[in-house]
Amino acid sequence: MKSLILSTCAALVLQLSPASAVEHAEAMMRATFKLFNKDSTATCFLLRDGAEVYLVTAAHTFERASGETSILVLREVDQDGVWKRQDKTISIRKGDQALWTKHPKQDLAVMRVKLDLPEGASLPLDVVKSEGFPAFGDPVMLLTYPARVEANGAGFPLARQAVVGSFPAEPMAKHPEFIIDATAWDGDSGGPVFIDAGGGKPQVVGLVISRINHVENIKSERETRKIETPMGLSKALAAPLIFETIRLAKEAAADR
Repeated sequence: MKSLILSTCAALVLQLSPASAVEHAEAMMRATFKLFNKDSTATCFLLRDGAEVYLVTAAHTFERASGETSILVLREVDQDGVWKRQDKTISIRKGDQALWTKHPKQDLAVMRVKLDLPEGASLPLDVVKSEGFPAFGDPVMLLTYPARVEANGAGFPLARQAVVGSFPAEPMAKHPEFIIDATAWDGDSGGPVFIDAGGGKPQVVGLVISRINHVENIKSERETRKIETPMGLSKALAAPLIFETIRLAKEAAADR
């Protein structure tokens, strides 16, 4: 009888674990979007703090974008269960004035957005890790648009798995970056790095900011060439910086 109960419990675990893994990744996917204009393409995700919704991405995404607007690729499912792409033009500048808030020291920016969003298109702020780094060797997942590629016509991001490759030897306040063993491409910047928090919920532990290359300077009699080779590694910023940047955005809005 005891062995029968154990066998039944094991079968239930096997049945439930994949569903949980799918649920946390899908919840993160629904809140992750492509953000682009003619000079900048990247990944972003949406977080809500009470009634306010903030777009989170790498700061260089906004800085490299020209003009006053970018396109946020939203999605919505119709009554037949088919996902439809919804390109929304959002303001990123008013003249020369940036509408986003950049972290004072790091490549991270947030911007409040006012849009009618589909259900599940933003996640509560409490999904973000509030302190410290993810653990060395931890498996993580990232959602991005590598080389601007979309998973399908609805504009969903692509999922990849990685591990945390760097040990946190210094306090986060001094060195808030960590390394993952995945190659970042153009279009990946700002993508969430996350883990399974349990109960079908994701926990954001960072966001992708850059690729790590091996750089060689090849010299000949007539020329010098710099060759950059991807090492299969990328840098990510620790998630607690998101809280700092949203706080700065709120303070800036209160001063206006």
